[in-house]
Amino acid sequence: MSNLNTIEKIRLYKSFFTGLDNVYGTYDPNTGTVRQAKEPVTDEVILAHLKGIQPYGIYLLTGDNTKALAVDFDEDELAVPIAFVAGTKRFGMFSYIERSKSKGFHVWLFFEVPVEARKARIVAKKILADMGKPNTEIFPKQDCLNNLSYGNFINAPLFGKLVPKGRTVFVEPGEPVKVCEDQWELLQRVQRVPAIRLDAIIQSCGLEINNTEPAPKKPEDTSHDMPEPSFGLPPCIRKILTEGVTFDQRVCTFRLAVHLKKTGLPLDLVITTLTVWAQKNKPKDGKRIITDKEIKSQAEYAYQNDYRGCGCEETVIASFCDHNCPLASRKNGG
Repeated sequence: MSNLNTIEKIRLYKSFFTGLDNVYGTYDPNTGTVRQAKEPVTDEVILAHLKGIQPYGIYLLTGDNTKALAVDFDEDELAVPIAFVAGTKRFGMFSYIERSKSKGFHVWLFFEVPVEARKARIVAKKILADMGKPNTEIFPKQDCLNNLSYGNFINAPLFGKLVPKGRTVFVEPGEPVKVCEDQWELLQRVQRVPAIRLDAIIQSCGLEINNTEPAPKKPEDTSHDMPEPSFGLPPCIRKILTEGVTFDQRVCTFRLAVHLKKTGLPLDLVITTLTVWAQKNKPKDGKRIITDKEIKSQAEYAYQNDYRGCGCEETVIASFCDHNCPLASRKNGG
């Protein structure tokens, strides 16, 4: 457990959550009214935030540089930020999930030194595009300030009034359904991203450095069973993850695991995701919800072989079919 004193905690906190030092964003915890505070970001400002007195919002962009990047997922669907974390891991980076103040999640990346914001943003946009979530909000929102005075702020983690409620806190990296018990110990073991890593990703993926959109890809072979992007999920699978099912839970668990495996998620995170998902199920005829042991068994079975089928023929999957889905069009001869 961390045994940092107050001064050490403030110093550690500022090493991660810092940007412009002459302005910050805040809001009234009682009314939610947002305002800009044009005053220095002092240790007292940080301490008031940590104590839950006055929230602190960071303007991450300083000129054209940033020391951190945050992706804002508005939905309370843990599978989505987990997929982003898996995407960063595929590129050799570590990222951290925070439960935001009201609903949804932030995923943070921290850099060893200030990096060009456009490079950090283009890499994040690449991962989001591969997930099928290209319109997800990224902070900083701009590549550089140019004529802007401040840019946009994002609410910082660990606002003392919300921490006891399990909000503005980081989850366990290896078990995202659980809030990390010692937030300061987690910050002490955060692995920052070196600037050279962003350059390597941009070069290897052929990303256009002068804009924040991925460069066009060469046509790929679409003869396999999954025409969606490597991180994408068909509409039926996204709907099942959101709503849960009422029958064929084991079949559905296996098919979900197959699809999530194709997104690049490791087995342990898939099991965690499906364990959370199972609580949304409402089995008919008095049947029980699938157990954690059964979920683990089905997920492990899905990972044992290279299953490529989409499961469209399964009754439970077909019941969520979206006729606009390219898989449905192919199945119907479109």
